[in-house]
Amino acid sequence: MKFAAHNYKMLSERSGFPWRILLCAMTFLACLSQFARAQEIVLSARVTYEISDGIYVDKGSDEGLQKGYFGTLRLDDGQVFQFEVLHAAGKSAMLRLSGGPAATQKLAGRPVELSFEQNQSNKSDARPANDPNANKDQTPAAGPLESDFVPLLAPPSWVVGQPKASNVFHGQMSVRQMLQTDRDDLLGYSVTHVGSSGSLGRIEGSPWGFEWSGDLAYRDGDAYRSHPDYQYPRLDLYLASFQRPLEGDGEFLRFGRFLPRELPGIGYVDGVQGQFRQTDHLRIGAITGFKPDRADLGASVDEPLAASYATFETGQRGKKYYMGTAGFLASLYEGKADRLALLLDQRADLNSQLAVYSTAELSFDVGAAETRTGTRLTRLDTFAVYKLASSVSLRAGLDHWERPDNQAERDLLSFEDDRFFDSGYWRYWVGSDQGIPWNLRLSEEVSYIDSATADYDPYWRLGLTRMGLFSWEDASATVTIYNLPAKEADGYGGRVSAYLPLLEHKLSIQPIVGFQTLELAPQTADFSLTYLGVRVNGRLSANWSLFGGYTQTTGDSVDSTLLDFGLRYAW
Repeated sequence: MKFAAHNYKMLSERSGFPWRILLCAMTFLACLSQFARAQEIVLSARVTYEISDGIYVDKGSDEGLQKGYFGTLRLDDGQVFQFEVLHAAGKSAMLRLSGGPAATQKLAGRPVELSFEQNQSNKSDARPANDPNANKDQTPAAGPLESDFVPLLAPPSWVVGQPKASNVFHGQMSVRQMLQTDRDDLLGYSVTHVGSSGSLGRIEGSPWGFEWSGDLAYRDGDAYRSHPDYQYPRLDLYLASFQRPLEGDGEFLRFGRFLPRELPGIGYVDGVQGQFRQTDHLRIGAITGFKPDRADLGASVDEPLAASYATFETGQRGKKYYMGTAGFLASLYEGKADRLALLLDQRADLNSQLAVYSTAELSFDVGAAETRTGTRLTRLDTFAVYKLASSVSLRAGLDHWERPDNQAERDLLSFEDDRFFDSGYWRYWVGSDQGIPWNLRLSEEVSYIDSATADYDPYWRLGLTRMGLFSWEDASATVTIYNLPAKEADGYGGRVSAYLPLLEHKLSIQPIVGFQTLELAPQTADFSLTYLGVRVNGRLSANWSLFGGYTQTTGDSVDSTLLDFGLRYAW
């Protein structure tokens, strides 16, 4: 009973987010049967800082995160990434992400949910957070795939049994003000954001729960004068759905506005979703409803859709394991057949060191195509991760994207041009990460891009991070350099950044400097600072926090200053 109560306490105390259905407490018999397994921890955290190799979060070894741990990170919009803990201090941790294009997103300041299992390493190898050798490389007993985390783009796990608590309420609300000025008075603007996300579980003691996520914004200034939302409040509603687990493991019913986590390629839906277990290895599901307006996410009946999918899972994670979800999506647009697509998400663990992930979309021509008729592979992201040693990992992958040729996509364009519907791009890349002496971490990546608008030249990036600055164990500094191949000018770019926590992590300062050097003519190089900024995050109490920043951007006929500041309340 103690074990069940402990599990329930952790699950009920975590902050809820709109992409995660409320986990239920395990029954007494289920707890006994799982007692020997590593205990799953679910933490509500916030991204405090971004570096080229990953992110920092405001949770660390005090909450159970340890160097070498692996798990799942879920964003407030439902996207799922896998993480590896590269460094953990008492109240912060540095994570490397995989499983999606995290490097292209702005993650700093966003709420996240971390799921991982305790005791992924042998207890005899564990060290306390204040041990001076805690930062030295350790060889975990479990490889990157032995932790019981959710596979790429997979649904959250339902836990058998229901807690007795009712109206379990978690969420956050924030107010943010952004102001930009520029030298030519063409890009100046102001935007006020009021956002909220959260969940209400076990409504009045029932199995039903509700989750939401949205943002109300007011835009003003020269940069928005031609924007349809200029000087008008705009509401972006991302999630607003009711859901309940059904009796079988992995079974649920959901309706409202949601992003199907089981097959995210479907996109946002205003409708109904149900999932049911057929066998121990097979789950099937169906979705029907309408897609929101593609421009402003407003309610719309222009694009009705229906989808069905099946998830097959077999084997044991970290050894021989496979999980794949395949589904068909069909939609109309203004009364005509517009889209038919096969969606596929997969994960395969070949052993405890090697894993392969893939997500793809195959689009069929149902009569709406004008430029590229026939069946087309419109999206493909696949990559492999190989854990060579405790401090060395290798990775490689390929990505492809092209705009689906249908009428719903064409109506989004400001003018007709067949070049919008070319063959898109292919990107091939390899990379590695190494932990080296003196608390240093080295990361490299080389990629090639093949498209109608890019030369087939290599792009490379090199990053070096130092965890711990002198006696400042929780601080870090990162230097990143990369090349800038172009048709008329080649050069190099880079940035230097740092993460400086103060007052027992109640305050953090994150300075960053960006620079580039371009060779505009033979033997002539132009060096310039392109980016100068600093961000500050302060925790006023367990519920209240402040954040803000200053950014100066120059180059390419742009000289702008951006100020933003805000206040957040979490419960």
